[in-house]
Amino acid sequence: MTALMRSASLAHYADLARSVGLEPLEMLGAVGLPRSCLDTTELRIPAASVMRLMELSGKLSGEQAFGLRLSVTRRLSSFGVVGMLARDEPTLRQVMDTLTRYLYLHNESLTTHIHESGGVTVIEQVFLPSVSAQRQSVELTLGALYHTLCLALGPEWKPRSVSFMHPPPANLSWHRSILGGNLLFSQDYNGIALAASDMDTPLRSADPVMRQQVHRLMREDLGGNRPTIEDEVAQLIMALLPTGRCSAEQVAMHLGVDRRTVHRRLAVHGSSFNQLLDGIRQEQAQRLMAYGDRKLSDIAPLLGFSSLSAFSRWRHGLKAASENQE
Repeated sequence: MTALMRSASLAHYADLARSVGLEPLEMLGAVGLPRSCLDTTELRIPAASVMRLMELSGKLSGEQAFGLRLSVTRRLSSFGVVGMLARDEPTLRQVMDTLTRYLYLHNESLTTHIHESGGVTVIEQVFLPSVSAQRQSVELTLGALYHTLCLALGPEWKPRSVSFMHPPPANLSWHRSILGGNLLFSQDYNGIALAASDMDTPLRSADPVMRQQVHRLMREDLGGNRPTIEDEVAQLIMALLPTGRCSAEQVAMHLGVDRRTVHRRLAVHGSSFNQLLDGIRQEQAQRLMAYGDRKLSDIAPLLGFSSLSAFSRWRHGLKAASENQE
């Protein structure tokens, strides 16, 4: 399954690329993206190619904050129809619920997880393993989220923290000027922490009449374009596997239903959660092992296994099942 995203993700890329000494069209060609990506916002392009473009741009220009600098141009309108849906929600909580629910329309490679505990809310951004998101793409995404939160809560708002899984760059000047000083690196998630009370802050820009009209139009326009239950479950499995929290219960929670409902809907399509889980694990295992420089002990946690022995038992089980079928 190739994850796609709107070419709006490359808005203002050409200007920034030129400012750091890169030729935009040459960069697009290097990752196999068409030049029309820079002329329209509505092309559906491979997310993995955009990720490679971001990393290559940062590497060749020497600008470690390339993705973060690109994020300052992001607004709700950058999300297209998803931004239209979120714009007139009455609270930040409902803005984030709408963005999370319909994010697949803008970017199929990304999911948003929201956790609340002890008066703190964490908005976590999780990429599908297949797109290999690294520093530039992560910082572009978290920068866009930060600006969305600032637009909703006002220019004086500051997050509790902004956390990155990658290590800090050699120079933090751009990061501090764009995101402020509450920066944490080498963490176990990519996300932004804020006061839980911020989530229910009324948004003065909300227009309830417009909200009702846009939601009605979107329900009509989306029609059958929403992903199937198999696609939604598969996407969540890929996002949750490396977190160690991939289960039917967790997937159901993110879909807003119970576990039995997930099993029932999948059964209608002749599928099951375990079939999808095993299929995705097999696909990811083959891809990771093909690199040749990955130890099995490194691959196991990326596939959601708590230990190398659990990974080995799963592989032997699949092999035995395949031999029995033969």
